[in-house]
Amino acid sequence: MPFLLVAALAAGLSAAFPSHGPTLATEDTMYASVPEVLVSAPRVTLAEILDRVARGEARRESLMTDQSFLITLRVVRDAATPGRAPELMSETVMRVYKKKPDKVRTQVLRRYEAKPKKSGASVSVRLRPGMDEEIVNFAFRPEARREFRYRILGRDLLGDHLIYRIGFEPRSLLDPTMPKGTVWIDTNDFVIVRQEVAFDRSPAPPILKSVDRMVIERGNAGGYWVLKRVLLRAQATLPLPKLGRSFDITMRFDEISINSGLADSLFTAGGSASQ
Repeated sequence: MPFLLVAALAAGLSAAFPSHGPTLATEDTMYASVPEVLVSAPRVTLAEILDRVARGEARRESLMTDQSFLITLRVVRDAATPGRAPELMSETVMRVYKKKPDKVRTQVLRRYEAKPKKSGASVSVRLRPGMDEEIVNFAFRPEARREFRYRILGRDLLGDHLIYRIGFEPRSLLDPTMPKGTVWIDTNDFVIVRQEVAFDRSPAPPILKSVDRMVIERGNAGGYWVLKRVLLRAQATLPLPKLGRSFDITMRFDEISINSGLADSLFTAGGSASQ
């Protein structure tokens, strides 16, 4: 019995360490329970969740007319190579301005190259002028329904936010560039706030042996869900001059401003109008 064990331990400790005051024992046999409640309301179906996500993503995009942010692109070689220390190969910091329907401008603020004089593989980023962030919702756009299968993996309550975890996978295995993955959907706005992507086969077999991990995260900036971080870890088929056998590519988005009223002249007066 638990209380006999507690009493014996208390007696033993009392004999080993005499006390001039009372000895208190901790009661460990108490418990509490609440009655089960049968919920009869129907759960939201998977099809309805997909419809709501499509509408939520479209609404998110429609509410934004312009954006400005800092983007930091970092490349680390030998990120997961046994016996090799990770090494920062390049870091580029850019200020980006975007405005509907088709305006985008980038300004390079800082660029670091560990080996600028040596030739080899390099990494660049191409920014689109739209606000749709297709890298996040590519599998949940209405036109993608015929290409993917979906299933509900779970529901999580975080504070006052109900989060759905939805898995997706390609219907056809013929195209190695088609990924599978999991998204986290915030049902307050029905937008995707996190995505983990995986590939069963390499999307670029001659160069890449595998893509081990790809994580995409959004953050809330002034009430708008926007990109905050992208992480990709891959292994090369053969060691690449600047990237090694394994490498990480990360993008971080900071100093995000939405709907600040960017002037059209900002996209024509100097600087790069596109990249």
